[in-house]
Amino acid sequence: MKQIARSMRKHTVLNKFVIIAGLGVMSAPVCADDTFNYDGYLRQEMSWNMKNWADTPGYQDSGKLSMMRSSAHINLNWKPADNFYVVAKLLGVREVKTNFLKHLEKMGANNYHESDGRGDITDLYDKNEIRELYVDFPVGDRTWFRLGKQQIAWGETDFFAANDLVHGFDNTWRSFLEPANEELRKTNIMAKVNIDVPEYDGGLEIFVRPGLDRKKDIGTEIDIYGGRWSSQPYAGVDFRNITPYNFRHKDGDRRDVTGGLRWTGLYGSTNYSVSYMKTYHNSPIMNVSPAMFAPGTAPNGDKPTRGVFGEIIYPTIDVFGVTASRYSSLADAVFSTEVAYIKDAPYNFQGATQSFPSTVVAAGFDGYTKKDVVALMLRMDKNITATQKWLGTEKPMFFSVQVFDKWIQNYDKDDQLLYSVGWGGKAKEHSVIGTAIFDLSYNNGRIKPNLVLGADLSNGGGFAVPSVTFELSSKVRWKVEYDAFWDNNYHSNKKCGAPTANKATCEETTLFGYLHHRDQLYTSLTYLF
Repeated sequence: MKQIARSMRKHTVLNKFVIIAGLGVMSAPVCADDTFNYDGYLRQEMSWNMKNWADTPGYQDSGKLSMMRSSAHINLNWKPADNFYVVAKLLGVREVKTNFLKHLEKMGANNYHESDGRGDITDLYDKNEIRELYVDFPVGDRTWFRLGKQQIAWGETDFFAANDLVHGFDNTWRSFLEPANEELRKTNIMAKVNIDVPEYDGGLEIFVRPGLDRKKDIGTEIDIYGGRWSSQPYAGVDFRNITPYNFRHKDGDRRDVTGGLRWTGLYGSTNYSVSYMKTYHNSPIMNVSPAMFAPGTAPNGDKPTRGVFGEIIYPTIDVFGVTASRYSSLADAVFSTEVAYIKDAPYNFQGATQSFPSTVVAAGFDGYTKKDVVALMLRMDKNITATQKWLGTEKPMFFSVQVFDKWIQNYDKDDQLLYSVGWGGKAKEHSVIGTAIFDLSYNNGRIKPNLVLGADLSNGGGFAVPSVTFELSSKVRWKVEYDAFWDNNYHSNKKCGAPTANKATCEETTLFGYLHHRDQLYTSLTYLF
């Protein structure tokens, strides 16, 4: 009965979504004075595992269809009066429960459900939501207000964010591989004000998030549910059974008022910005249960947690940011930089005396501490004309190279900070990552090969994402992509699987080791309207 009721709820919401979208689309021709318009796209996406997973013993993962995803994105724009706009962005997603997903579900993926027992694995991926719904209007000649559910992008980076921390991201269905961050970025209910100040060649942007959002709209969400983007060796493991979320923690409550302000200006030929924001840390943190320690020795207080071993929280942080970009005629390139000073960034650590779950479950159950962090990005964007002769491209190849660094202040190796809960890899004082993008074009832009490379310069490992996009018509796009991950320092310690193994010391992998040998072949077909 519970499954039937859940299915009825999902289809009821979907029907409402279809009705609203349909009414909007059908009403477009009626508005002959351009007061209403719409656009959007339909997309079919599929992916296949290309290698066997080490943590699905006895199952042949290679070649299995891991994703069959259908989505509809609709943007509705209404102008009921001069200088007054109403914008709605709607999303509907349905996924097929492939045999691979069925296997993960049998292993235990998404088997925690706070209200009505075991969940269906497709509940992780199916969506019916209003992505954005806001109004735009001016007050005077210089000030614009935007009120409602929206998203704000601050920063200059394409991959590892320094200042783009206003919102969390949903990395459960395809991790960080989506090139358009707006597809992954969670949206929040906010009030935003833009004030033009032409006398100083700039403007001020202010936003306030009053704390009215749903629980799932807070923080960057990774796959801790055992699904297809779970990090090894935790396929089929839903950590919420022992460490559920707590969105009401004193260090990070979803009802907290957050916000920020940013000045954006032009100084000579340099575009720059200066900002401050209070927001949620972009990675989940484990608050271990005090029951795992002797009385009075718990590192983060004696208040009981929601789970038997702990709870997952998103502490609030203060971020002071600066960005700048400028064209250099000497290099014939655009150089950009982004710096963020993050006050009290939380880190889980490995304690001198490890708790019971750190020993038998995963690293990171010894508590968390806070460190100030400087996040730095340097980027060069350049068009390389030589490819027209060397590779026969119709126009110069776009080339972008970026270097990211996270610099922990007052670093002490003895603090034993972890990059992420679940793995024993220790954070270094400087964590440097490099990425490069090669973007080519043929046949008047109808064929676009692309290559993205990334490397962890501090710990080893990296990724390579070659792809090609075909413009089949003015409205149809087809993309084929291969996603490869590796970690040079990854090692499989057989003792890690033993019940008495020390999990905090044997699982020492870092960033790209989480997806080591989990290559995928991906394709998408998009219809624009």
